[in-house]
Amino acid sequence: TFSQASIHFNNCVLLDQKPKMSFLFGGDKIKGTLVLMQKNVLDINSLTDPAKLIDGALDGFGSILDTLTSFLGASVCLQLISSTKPLLSGEGKVGKEAYLKEAINNLPTLGDKQTAFSIEFEYDSNFGIPGAFKTKNYMSTEFFLVSLTLDDIPNLGTIHFVCNSWVYNAKKYQTDRIFFANNTFVTSETPSPLVYYRQLELKTLRGNGTGERQEWDRIYDYDVYNDLGEPDKGQSYARPILGRSSDHPYPRRGRTGRKPTATDPNSESRGNSVYIPRDEAFGHLKSSDFLVYGLKSVSQDVIPLLQSAFDINFTPTEFDSFDDVFDLYEGGIKLPTDIISQISPLPVLSEIFRTDGEQFLKFPTPKVIQVSKSAWMTDEEFGREIVAGVNPGLIRALQDFPPKSKLDSAIYGDHTSTITKEQIELNLEGFSTLDEAIQNKKLFL
Repeated sequence: TFSQASIHFNNCVLLDQKPKMSFLFGGDKIKGTLVLMQKNVLDINSLTDPAKLIDGALDGFGSILDTLTSFLGASVCLQLISSTKPLLSGEGKVGKEAYLKEAINNLPTLGDKQTAFSIEFEYDSNFGIPGAFKTKNYMSTEFFLVSLTLDDIPNLGTIHFVCNSWVYNAKKYQTDRIFFANNTFVTSETPSPLVYYRQLELKTLRGNGTGERQEWDRIYDYDVYNDLGEPDKGQSYARPILGRSSDHPYPRRGRTGRKPTATDPNSESRGNSVYIPRDEAFGHLKSSDFLVYGLKSVSQDVIPLLQSAFDINFTPTEFDSFDDVFDLYEGGIKLPTDIISQISPLPVLSEIFRTDGEQFLKFPTPKVIQVSKSAWMTDEEFGREIVAGVNPGLIRALQDFPPKSKLDSAIYGDHTSTITKEQIELNLEGFSTLDEAIQNKKLFL
């Protein structure tokens, strides 16, 4: 295609014919942009396991080396997969290997800690339209693959791949990592050259029910809760298995595949961490917040060591008033700047012991008190926290009014609620009477 910018001069027309895109014959290229993020050297999962903490430190040196090469050379390999041109066996054609070329520093859409790289794929008209791609990571540490964008695809334009997944070293996987274009199909309309790769991806995600889960696994299979106890320590440490009977098949947990205990072959031994598929773990922003504010909580142990340097009106084991609680969100505790450097030289603690002496132990303000400091005391907020809490199963529909306790009144006394209909009917929305709300199962206890 050509852009035609015309210039009129003395009844003559000059055509500025400059090619916007090369003709796609054999040996031509498709240009793309790959966006990724490096692994954070200080991983939140490593802090709970000493072995992982050491491994994380070693990986950190590897990450530094990877940074020096800027992912270039033969560090990251990609291969396009056609969605329109199949091989004789039925699966889509796979293009030649391509590698990252150079970093793009002026991409305005980059998010926090994201890096963009240009890449070129060899292309010919017999390949068809790309619908997926394979990738291999040859570096020592994993990276987070955000997206791939292909530009100037003939008869189509731009193809965008939304990835949002961690990619480990290729040796960690039994099959190649495959990502699909950002198109949605029902099963019957999936392009036939991609069906094989879709089925391969689903098979990988389901797993085969064997082996112990590792941190780089992407398997979503389930098991009963048979690791709650430690029967090898004695009968008093044994716990029942939850979720195996026909009457109560649930709850379920993510399968880990650890070895059974020596005492009870039906109970699984406990591990140092809970398996979560890598893509379901904290993102780098959430992980950083969790780490920093967790360390701030631990850092309260430093306060007694600092009392000789300045005066703190602070009771170590309790809050004297609500103002003490609000101070954690509004001002924290000021530190003398002359002793901060003596506390810890570690860079990770720079957020805790700021060089300006401000905001020690300062936490982010909870949204519930950003508008009003007394908002948490309302019945509405109490109800919201119950529903959004860790155990909303304690809520049940109200069937009789007034509510009555099931405890033996002869022993515990009369615990019939003293709440009246008039008090509740003031807050009913959409119902005129209390009985109507109960019949429609809209009132809960």
